[in-house]
Parts: sequence; structure tokens; C-alpha cells
Amino acid sequence: MAYTIRIHLNNINDSASVGDTVYYTSKQIIDGGVNSFIENKFTVNKNNYADIVKIGTIRRINHRNAYVDVTGDANVDMPNKDHYVFFSKDNLINQGFIKGYYAELKMVNTDYYNKSELFRISLAADESSK
Repeated sequence: MAYTIRIHLNNINDSASVGDTVYYTSKQIIDGGVNSFIENKFTVNKNNYADIVKIGTIRRINHRNAYVDVTGDANVDMPNKDHYVFFSKDNLINQGFIKGYYAELKMVNTDYYNKSELFRISLAADESSK
């Protein structure tokens, strides 16, 4: 039976968009001890992806009120606050390179009080024609 649910999230990734597939998995926090820098990291069973549950497809995103509307048709248990919710892009739509002859990039540091450091910039591009 088809359903639509509203999932409230603390932080919606800016790259999430309508049409992306939403999943969840049980949250397992890795505790590295007192002197560890590992906090709030999530892990899944790397040999068996049975603990990853597909919820459905994003139909609406509201960044202001921090929720996404997801539609699906599977009989699944819905996530709760103890689950890690994530999304994936459709590989048929979101693959390929920029095509063309000209590219321009402008980068601006808008944090005037703190030092910023740029680690890497890369680009994959194909010529569209000659």
C-alpha cells in the first residue's frame, strides 16, 4: 500500500533533492574511549546490507521547517530517533561530466573573522564538440 510520511531531521543535506531515495539503518555509535576523537560515527554491517531499509522517494523538502516528505509502497517499519537516515541519488540521472569549452569559478570567503583553508579543487569535464 502506498504511503507518504514526513520525516523531521536536525540537518537536511543541501544536496538532497526531490527524487532521491531515502534509507535508514540502526544507529550504532562507536565509542572510542575518553581520549578518542571518534564521536557520533555510524556503522553498518559491511558484509550484509540487510540492516539498511529503503523508505521511499523524496517528494518534498522543506529546509526552513527541517522535514522531508517521502513516498513509498513497501511494507516497512518507519524510522525513529534512534535510526540513521540517509539518501542516495539516482545514478542514471546524476552521472556524467560538465560539457563545454568555458568554465569560470568564483570562490569567496564570507567568514571575515576566522581563517579558512582550501584543501583541494577538482573538475571532471568533457569537451562537447570541436
